[in-house]
Amino acid sequence: MKLSDAWPEAARDTGDLEGEPKINVSDLVDGETVTSYFVCSEREVRTTKNGGTMINLTLLDATGQVKGVHFEPSEDVVATLAPGRVVKVQGRYRIDPKWGPQLVVDRLRVLGEGEYDAAALVPVSPVAVDELRARLATLVEGVTEPHVRALLERALAPDREPGATYAVAPAAVRMHHAYRHGLLEHSVVVAEVAAGVADRLPTVDGDLVVAGALLHDIGKVVSYSSDPFAPGFTDAGRLHGEIVLGHDMVRGLIDETDGFPAELSSRLRHIIVAHHGEKEKGSPVVPMTREAIVVHYCDDMTARVAAVDDAERATAAGERWSAFSRMLETFVYVGDGPAGGGAEDAVAVTGDADDAPAEERLPFADT
Repeated sequence: MKLSDAWPEAARDTGDLEGEPKINVSDLVDGETVTSYFVCSEREVRTTKNGGTMINLTLLDATGQVKGVHFEPSEDVVATLAPGRVVKVQGRYRIDPKWGPQLVVDRLRVLGEGEYDAAALVPVSPVAVDELRARLATLVEGVTEPHVRALLERALAPDREPGATYAVAPAAVRMHHAYRHGLLEHSVVVAEVAAGVADRLPTVDGDLVVAGALLHDIGKVVSYSSDPFAPGFTDAGRLHGEIVLGHDMVRGLIDETDGFPAELSSRLRHIIVAHHGEKEKGSPVVPMTREAIVVHYCDDMTARVAAVDDAERATAAGERWSAFSRMLETFVYVGDGPAGGGAEDAVAVTGDADDAPAEERLPFADT
């Protein structure tokens, strides 16, 4: 019988596992044995070189995520473990000098409802949602072009789609603002920064910039799963991509807006399809208007700053460099400045860029 078949069934309360408080991802310490529960957001069953079975895991909670590996799982675990399930694991956390932080799992059990505290598992924007809604309303109220204003009021209404999902969806699967309300937070920040740029450039249409910034990622409401326990791409997201989906959504919303000028429609939709900035990063065209240029650079800049913030928060006190950032394709220099977190928040990994896994050295346009 494998260890994962023999897990004691005694503990069933939500805040405690066999008398032990939940250990968060941010609390993991190199070399320590861990018994806790997490959401399994990704799983991949593979065959080892020796012909055995292993499962590669991504485990997450409200404080972050960590890679895991479980060798020789039971047939029951292989059959029942799926993305979005909550699992109780026991294993050893280590920081590999080449592959980074990972949890080597010895025992694993899929939990049922009532065996865990859901609030401890779902990452949420650090900005209060009421504040984000108020900032969004201020941006929309500042738009003076009546057709653009009507479009934004319709698209972002919190009591109907796509606005309802827009307010809760993540902005990315893992790169930046990858948490509940992340899309709302990211879009509001991009719009605020872009509006500030437009105010200083008299040839830029500020209303169009705000609308493009608020709607540039709206395709993510259907390209990403809305299940907080199973972040990932939907079938439509994989088949068509968030840019195509967003363009089509905005075109449909424009069609619902009486008398929307054709030229304005074309310019707004161009912002959406060009916002990744390069064809190599997923945009079918490059920015070709002032407003598209402003939104692209504000989007990219704010996402990168957020990635630096995330990396700094995940860096242990006293460390001068963060772990390798997939989005930035480099390490982040923390130096002597205050780390965003501290030793109690996470453990940093140091090394050379060549030490990062090959997949982490590839460009990724999840902005």
